[in-house]
Amino acid sequence: MEALRLIRTARHALAEARHVPDVLAEARQAVLLTEAVGALLTESEEDDDLPGLGRQLSEAGAHAAVCLGRSVTSSSLVNGGRAGRLTDLGEPVVALGALDDLLREVGETLVVLACGADTESLYWACIDGVDAVSECKDVTARLLEAADRGGGAERTVLGGAEPELDDQSAPLLVVRLGPPDEDGPTDYRATGADEAPEVSVPAG
Repeated sequence: MEALRLIRTARHALAEARHVPDVLAEARQAVLLTEAVGALLTESEEDDDLPGLGRQLSEAGAHAAVCLGRSVTSSSLVNGGRAGRLTDLGEPVVALGALDDLLREVGETLVVLACGADTESLYWACIDGVDAVSECKDVTARLLEAADRGGGAERTVLGGAEPELDDQSAPLLVVRLGPPDEDGPTDYRATGADEAPEVSVPAG
């Protein structure tokens, strides 16, 4: 199945998930799909940069899946196996643009879960997931830049958005998060941190 179709399905499933286990399961499915897209890109012959960056994306997706898998039980893997159905990347620029959107939505969703987490284990799983998904998104952006060289017009025709320039990117809102406070203020130094971690999310 083509990457774009699977990515659209993943975005819809993530948006429709209403319970924490289901949301985490969908987030994990998204990064497993990211890993699979990266693996396909390692076989690309269109650009010398794509195979190496594809390998980095595959590794980043696998790492994110491990982070999110700590809080996902087998029974909550709804609509599982999308990554295994991936057979064709399709138009790389379009697929990578859609993947970038999916990863952004996963990151934003994990931030929301972290803000409402009722256990420290869930909180830290979300924070680790945000960091790992951010790494995936960084590699995806580099892949998109490599794949988009000379292909901007094709991407527009196929319905993708042109990549944003650095000085036109959306402002970031820095959110200071802390784990659930069950017995008074949390001493972050006990966890090896001087203060609560900060997570940057799009302000708009």
